[in-house]
Amino acid sequence: MVTDPQAALRGLLTGRLRSHERRLGRFTESDWRRYADLLAGALLVAVRRRFVAGQDRAPVIRFVASARERYDATGRDVDPVLAEALVWAALGERPPVPHDAAAIVARTVLLLGLLEDEGLTDRELDEVLVAAAHGADDTEHGAEPQQVGATVESDRQ
Repeated sequence: MVTDPQAALRGLLTGRLRSHERRLGRFTESDWRRYADLLAGALLVAVRRRFVAGQDRAPVIRFVASARERYDATGRDVDPVLAEALVWAALGERPPVPHDAAAIVARTVLLLGLLEDEGLTDRELDEVLVAAAHGADDTEHGAEPQQVGATVESDRQ
């Protein structure tokens, strides 16, 4: 079953911004928590499709700068240190970052950048969203965040 948070995230990631905004406007507190979990799970999957633990820092720094350039219109909405910490946390090299407003904005910008760079088909996007939903379910049931989404790998690696 597709929940409103799942549909809202898919709307954002497929460029249906009016639908995304409309759904966000109807969110309950539990919908917001689920959305934040799905967003974190989707970022985890997308980061692990692109980067690997232990790799050189330069590609992550370049990616964060690129995503901020494309999606942070003011240049002040996404803290680059926070954004890089989110990527390293997804790779298990830093502690998880809490779901505060700044992290949600940064996760959104990073996820949009990763998925745009990858040029996913609808099917591949759905696979990322399904893995994110499973990951969000796993974290609710006590799984380690570093293991969430580990089963999805890019066919292009």
